Amino acid sequence: MDRIKRYMANTPDTDTENRVGYCCKPEISILMAVYNGMKFLPEQLASLKAQTYSNWVLYVQDDLSTDGTADYLKAEAAQDARIKLLPNSTKLGAMKNFMTLLSTVDAQYYMFCDQDDVWLPTKIEKTFACLKRAEAECGTELPLVVHTDLSVVDADLKQIAPSFWEMSRINPALLTTFAEQAGHNLVTGCTMMFNRTARNVSLSFSSKTLMHDVWVLLCSLKQGGRVFDVSEPLILYRQHGKNTLGAHDLRYNYFMKRFMSLKSVLKENRSNYRMLKSVGYGNIFKYIYYKLKYYVLYKKG
Repeated sequence: MDRIKRYMANTPDTDTENRVGYCCKPEISILMAVYNGMKFLPEQLASLKAQTYSNWVLYVQDDLSTDGTADYLKAEAAQDARIKLLPNSTKLGAMKNFMTLLSTVDAQYYMFCDQDDVWLPTKIEKTFACLKRAEAECGTELPLVVHTDLSVVDADLKQIAPSFWEMSRINPALLTTFAEQAGHNLVTGCTMMFNRTARNVSLSFSSKTLMHDVWVLLCSLKQGGRVFDVSEPLILYRQHGKNTLGAHDLRYNYFMKRFMSLKSVLKENRSNYRMLKSVGYGNIFKYIYYKLKYYVLYKKG
């Protein structure tokens, strides 16, 4: 636990605005799906408790852990009323666990949270500020999604790359529409915040849905929603041996790396396109066109 203190060092000792306006500040619902998370979960919870925006509720659903995670969470919930445990008796897997949480929790604003990362102290505050600006621009009836950059770290929180976007060749400015986004996984779930409308249009998922985050974004954009970004890394994105999905360094020799893993690339794109068809994307040529267009524009940029 001591190793995250340096990341919390800049947290204000007092947050007058947050304390005075606590009852008036909207409540943020954080959804966390967990499975055998005891190695890193205490650090993640500590980083949530250190947030400068404190009016949040954490909804946790355990996927039948065997390492003491459930007992640990019960103890934490007994000490902090903001931590709510949802019952579960069926092995779900990460995507269905998150989507079940999303369908169960009724809230105005949502965030996804993984069990093994560390949130920097202003993550909720700055992400929510961006979402409020989006509401001021677009209104509250549209599906709105905000996401941020990430700092990629190893299991001991030592930095691998200062920017996940740079590491993964992501330029949010080039991926703002449904057609553009569909060929790329722009948004990382643990950085997302979205409104109730985005949640409502995303609840009906199919067997072809790959992950909760890309599904929410696709459904939101399909319904005319908007995606906004915060370019600042607000999370330590931990990479370790048990990551469900991780960061791949594509900064150097991009096409060579993709060619060397051609079989997995083709499998990934086939699965992605099947999911897109289930949400009404269009034909395969449209998919290929927008993927190639992005690569060209990214290189020019």
